[in-house]
Amino acid sequence: MVYSEIVRALPTRPDIKELQYSGARFSRGAIAKLGQRLQSRYPTHKFQILLPYENWKPGGWTSGNQPASLFSLLDHYDEAQLPDDADPDYFERFIIYVRDAPPVAGGCNGELNDCLYECLKNIYGIFSKMPKSIEKPEYIKKALGLNRDAPIPVSCMDKVEQLAGSLAINIVGDITRISKSKSDRRATLILSEGHYSLALNPGRLHPSKIDRKHNLPIVYHEDGTNNVVTIYNGKTVKSCTIGQFQKTKNSKSSFIPVEKNRKTGVYETLEEAYQRIHEERNSFLQETKKFGLGIDLSYHNWSYKRTAFWLFERLSVGIPANDPLDPIEAEWLSDAMMGGLIWADNEWKGYGRQYDATSLYPSIQQSNANFPIRRGKFQTLNDFVDHRGYALYGLFRAKVSGNNILFRQNKRGIYTFIDLQRAKKLGLNIQLIQDGKPNALIYDREVRIPGTVIFGEYVHFLFKIKNQGGVAGRVAKRVLNTLWGALCQRKRNYKTLTADQTDPFTFPEGHTLDSIIPVGSDQWRFQFTNPGNPFKGEYPRIAPFLLARGRKITSEAIQPYKDKVRRIHTDGFILEEQPDSPAFFTCSENADTTLKTFKFETAGYCHVKNANKVIWT
Repeated sequence: MVYSEIVRALPTRPDIKELQYSGARFSRGAIAKLGQRLQSRYPTHKFQILLPYENWKPGGWTSGNQPASLFSLLDHYDEAQLPDDADPDYFERFIIYVRDAPPVAGGCNGELNDCLYECLKNIYGIFSKMPKSIEKPEYIKKALGLNRDAPIPVSCMDKVEQLAGSLAINIVGDITRISKSKSDRRATLILSEGHYSLALNPGRLHPSKIDRKHNLPIVYHEDGTNNVVTIYNGKTVKSCTIGQFQKTKNSKSSFIPVEKNRKTGVYETLEEAYQRIHEERNSFLQETKKFGLGIDLSYHNWSYKRTAFWLFERLSVGIPANDPLDPIEAEWLSDAMMGGLIWADNEWKGYGRQYDATSLYPSIQQSNANFPIRRGKFQTLNDFVDHRGYALYGLFRAKVSGNNILFRQNKRGIYTFIDLQRAKKLGLNIQLIQDGKPNALIYDREVRIPGTVIFGEYVHFLFKIKNQGGVAGRVAKRVLNTLWGALCQRKRNYKTLTADQTDPFTFPEGHTLDSIIPVGSDQWRFQFTNPGNPFKGEYPRIAPFLLARGRKITSEAIQPYKDKVRRIHTDGFILEEQPDSPAFFTCSENADTTLKTFKFETAGYCHVKNANKVIWT
């Protein structure tokens, strides 16, 4: 294959290289093969591949023998975050970023690299309370056999804990370490770019105190790969670069993106979007007033998500606050989050009937299923069931062997007890990982609360409006389906690097690099996460268990028809049937207005291209 390759170092960051590829039709397999070849050639570096969807979409950072990571719609748990189209088969261009692997030792605090000591001092509160063996940084370095100005490797943490005598140190960020110490005094450090910092915990959110302002709406259409944004304020249309667009944003206006029709793939015009948001605002306000709580979208930044936050707080005043997350617990939760069942008999053609669950996730939210809101306990177990054969409520590090379209594998190896129960019923082999580290995170009954208590009022209020239909019903459906993802949303921080920058471009303290996104040819947007506080949403503990229950419901519903399944996508599926025969799946007459029930969606001859694309004829 003949193609063009352009290589350049980023301004002020010679350790980060950008490789641009174009001039050919690249399949996903060819891109992955090229990425793997680079990883083998440069095993001490990290690589990230970006693919051009509507905007540049990055895979994860990989190195050495790890499989190259390409963005795919199938890997995401929250459909609200995804592009509307299916995964393309070929790409005309792509980008690879290469960076030096972050060091596995911490320093970067003046000339003597004492950032670990500063963390220890903060852990103990004041200097006088520190054990004598670590009360000065030079004592620590000498005991570890290091030079006075040397950074302290993660591999020395067992010895540091022994020196402290009464301290367990966990580490997250560029590397993960779970302490085996039984000490009551515990702390989590973040190692990022060779620097240790102390992880802090967030407090309770109160969106109602910040959202009550009426902003003027501006609709826009962003073309990320071509660096063009078109905006419309109801009177005039203007175009600008993404960088210029970011600078023009202000608190007096709300910016609302145009939407794409999922069936036709066509974007609404700017004028249509402007008209739609006003119709939605007026209709939803009038309809919610009938139920005693008028909701004006314009007071919530014209945002479904902010509206969901505000309404949830109004209807859940008596719900206990979520316990702050330990960073290690946050990492387990993040690794356990994966989407619904997704599978397809690629390129199948024939007569099919499609069925979908009515408001699958809201139905689980308002059920009697329990969700954790307080800290779990890390344990090392031999099985995920107790001595009576009951599954323990929690997350487990496990290996599940065997393939079944009714079960979703997690490549990160963290499963809920619901997943393992389902795997066992499907005859798959389950082994908890035994490597001397905790393999279970257990949430006892006293740290959980029924979904109906947390979400019951919220779901019932919006579901009644949804069933009214019309514009207000459409808005209610969006707000209804938005909440769970918003409550589990990850927190991101951003910095922009420009081609003319001369000052050093440093990463925020305590943050790890998620991705680099080019903005035109002369800017780069860096996305970071703070491993000590990775979630923006207020109840992230619910996500893995909510998603797992959704997978279980879909899996059990279609199991009797497994041989006839041609496509599964989260809460919907297509069965191969005969046009002149009764439907395999019996749906009630009021299925579209009853929570959790499966309803008939459509039927006809179709071409299942893949899990994300079906062509009906």
